[in-house]
Amino acid sequence: MEMNSEIATHRSPTGQVELRFDLRRDLLATANAEGRFTSLNATWERLLGWSREELMSRPFIEFVHPDDVERTLTEVGRTTETDRELVDFENRFRTKEGEHRWLNWHAYSDGRVWLAVAVDVTERKLVTDDLEEAIAEERLLAYSQPILDWRSGTVVHEELLARLRGRGNGHVFAAHEFLPEAERTGAIATIDRWMTMLGLELARHGRNVSINLSARSIGNSALMEELIAAVHATEISARRVMFEITESATLENGEAARELADRLGRLGCTIALDDFGTGYASLTHLRELPVQIVKIDRRFVAGMRTEPADRALVQGVASMAKALGMRTVAEGVEDSATYELLREYGIDWMQGFIVGRPLPVEPLRRG
Repeated sequence: MEMNSEIATHRSPTGQVELRFDLRRDLLATANAEGRFTSLNATWERLLGWSREELMSRPFIEFVHPDDVERTLTEVGRTTETDRELVDFENRFRTKEGEHRWLNWHAYSDGRVWLAVAVDVTERKLVTDDLEEAIAEERLLAYSQPILDWRSGTVVHEELLARLRGRGNGHVFAAHEFLPEAERTGAIATIDRWMTMLGLELARHGRNVSINLSARSIGNSALMEELIAAVHATEISARRVMFEITESATLENGEAARELADRLGRLGCTIALDDFGTGYASLTHLRELPVQIVKIDRRFVAGMRTEPADRALVQGVASMAKALGMRTVAEGVEDSATYELLREYGIDWMQGFIVGRPLPVEPLRRG
């Protein structure tokens, strides 16, 4: 086992299985074929409220949620399989207060015991279980971040960004904490519909908005027809709306993305190609998609001060976009030195903390 003050790695004798874990955050355990813990770290006590002695004094199946018992017993019975690996197995453990926490397990058996690492994923599960309910409870939130035309000094658009307030302590989850799971489960369609309808309402009130569409939603023809109909109903305010389509979306659903961009463009919307430079066929996308805006991915912008390759790429995109009659947006502009370089290269618009941080969308005034 290799370790430092926070991270440790265990490799199986065959070298085929590797478990990485955070010593201060993750739940570490060993368990035998009889279904009892033989060792636990202190994180178990902090999370569940039981002492380690209490957890080890009884078969751990007694702490497992009744709905998860059968699956858990099946895995426990495979302890005797040498080099058995358990990956992304989830079950619920009861706390001393009677609630349950969702744990995601990675484990390895040497034929006698399980060496296991568990991560508490309760908040993630709560976040993604029922987005319709989250909307009804007004826990799905919209933040916006300004996009600046540095030449005129005016904010030309505000990008709408999804956030989610959890139950209980009201913690607000950033997009990366729940959108990947929403993509995986298909719940992203609910989010994209809600964000689009909000964006169109903001446009009707005179605000220029930018709305993200996920790859999975673009592949959902029924949802896209619904959103196109909603845009059509906005009439002239559609000109205040920019839709952002990522390069990954064009890779996954190329034909659907092209058709969508064309139809939205004919209704008056602006189309932006987001995360430009991260795909495998960036130049092809520029040639084939009817886009007016190219958003340069933040990883290239962040490296401009120290990486000549990133500077060359950003400068090249600016020149190419200008030749094609497109505007450019630099994402993730965090400091004045990068800002000045982008001005020098002729980037049209800036977005990032130096321009403005994401803030909650102000409620619309009715009447």
